[in-house]
Amino acid sequence: MRQISLVIFTYVSVFSILLSFSVKADEIVVGVRSLSVESPERSAPLNVMIWYPAGVGGQTTTVGQNAVFEGTVAQKNVSVATGKFPTVLLSHGGMRSASNQSAWLASQLVTRGFMVVDVKAPPLGYDDAILANVELWKRPADISATLTALENKPEWATHIDRQRIGAVGFFLGGTSVLSLVGGSIEKEKFVRSCDEIDKGMDCAWFEKFDVDLRKIDLTGLDQKHRDTRIKGAVVIDPELTESLSDQSLSNVSVPIRVINLGTTETISKALDASNLARKIPTSSYSQIENASQYSAFSICKPKGAFILKEEGAGDEICVSDTKIAREKIHNQMVNLIVEALNQYLKKSP
Repeated sequence: MRQISLVIFTYVSVFSILLSFSVKADEIVVGVRSLSVESPERSAPLNVMIWYPAGVGGQTTTVGQNAVFEGTVAQKNVSVATGKFPTVLLSHGGMRSASNQSAWLASQLVTRGFMVVDVKAPPLGYDDAILANVELWKRPADISATLTALENKPEWATHIDRQRIGAVGFFLGGTSVLSLVGGSIEKEKFVRSCDEIDKGMDCAWFEKFDVDLRKIDLTGLDQKHRDTRIKGAVVIDPELTESLSDQSLSNVSVPIRVINLGTTETISKALDASNLARKIPTSSYSQIENASQYSAFSICKPKGAFILKEEGAGDEICVSDTKIAREKIHNQMVNLIVEALNQYLKKSP
């Protein structure tokens, strides 16, 4: 049944979220480990970070901390706790964002009992606009290749609950997740995505570097990326939803939670995903009205906005929310994501 729910945010208590797990959030140690994984689409290994419920020991580390952003504390290279865990494939997206922007979410998901596989695409520089479009087919392939690699490594395979694998994606990562559940980008729709102002997140970038979508090689868009191991997904502010084939979306069979950050009036056209709720029969749609697209990023340090402005990068990422406001929005996102994943990845009777 098609389920379309426009909600601001409904509080879900941590107690109810944790009913599926025997360990409470404040008792879980968050472990993190970095791995190199080969992907057939890449000439160099991917950097993958695995976040997991951990045993004792390890070395405290702070992931993602820099002059602009606060980091996330975890135990580095500590042993994995005993048992199998529902596993989340995470792709934050953002072609040119700072690394480890998904650390805050990965850590929170671990405290709720999940193991998280954070797949990071190679970073693109400001001058790399001509290289950006291949990410549309390389990133979903990266995610599937990473899951296969971990399933072939006994040290990780023994902890993956293969019947409870989900995916979460932000921005271009959300587009990748939609590809993994059966969505396909239509070439003709994509090349027209920059014809209308504000329809594509990277159109100004493409224009600046003379990237004409009608003249570049897009044969990779013909690839299919459906990965039947994924049993449910959450996408937040996914890009290029108007470029997805209606037929492919109508054939999506796994449950999908679609979340937009903002209101109908404030969400940019390029990130408005409300159309997915009409096109994917297994989807539900939510808005977090007090948020913006920048709320998906890590919490900024007090001087973060000043540093970004001085570097000419624009300070929107940091000035859109105060620290307290972003923490609250992060909690709202986490609760919505976990609520969906718990529903989609239920244990078999």
